Amino acid sequence: MRLGFIGTGAITQAVVTGLLRFDFPLERISLSPRNARTAAALAALDKRVQVCESNQDVLEASDVVCLAVVPQIAADVLSELHFDARHHVVSFIAGISIDEVRRLVRAQGKVVRAIPLPAVAEGKGSTAICPADHVAKSLFSALGQAVEVDDEARFDALLAVTATMASFYAVLEAQASWLVRQGLSDDAARSFLSGYSVGLAHDTTRGERSFTELIEHSMTPGGINEQVHDELSKRGTYAHFADALDRVLMRIQGRA
Repeated sequence: MRLGFIGTGAITQAVVTGLLRFDFPLERISLSPRNARTAAALAALDKRVQVCESNQDVLEASDVVCLAVVPQIAADVLSELHFDARHHVVSFIAGISIDEVRRLVRAQGKVVRAIPLPAVAEGKGSTAICPADHVAKSLFSALGQAVEVDDEARFDALLAVTATMASFYAVLEAQASWLVRQGLSDDAARSFLSGYSVGLAHDTTRGERSFTELIEHSMTPGGINEQVHDELSKRGTYAHFADALDRVLMRIQGRA
């Protein structure tokens, strides 16, 4: 596979690092020159990685092209490029539909959307793909879990859920701050909570138990897990997540 990236930011860095780390079969990886420092660092990892002189040169050297520019500049960047029918386009651009990407690239090749997250560098996490596509699935299955959907509304819902990353860390920060007030050091609080979170996340990958079943399994009648869960439920804490995600989805779909 000859793989190219238009845009060399954090997500490109994570995807390329993961593909190299897990020995994904590649003939060449071509990078745009926009972020020279990141591109040079990636090129130093493997001789198959090359930094091109222009974005058009990336296209000329690639069959599969990942679009990894921010939405605000996507139209300007892509309008200057000449794609052709051989290009298999994988768009990481949030909020821009497949039809809009196809209009911007002005080519008849396959266009799919994907949401890779930073953890792909470590072969962790999930990547949503729309529509189902064997090329994108082969890439991202090598870097964690690849989840295919054939409806952009469902894809947008998965994208909306990725807006909870900061909230996830904020919950950990609230717990860490509480531990510090109990006399633990910052390092001890962070170390404990990091390992604790990894253990809980790992449990979700074992077997086929639903999240509801995991909740029930974590609680004993009258126990401390039940106490906290009941208190947060009564305060409507969990319901706030759905309300916030509804508003994020409306924003992603241009309805707000």
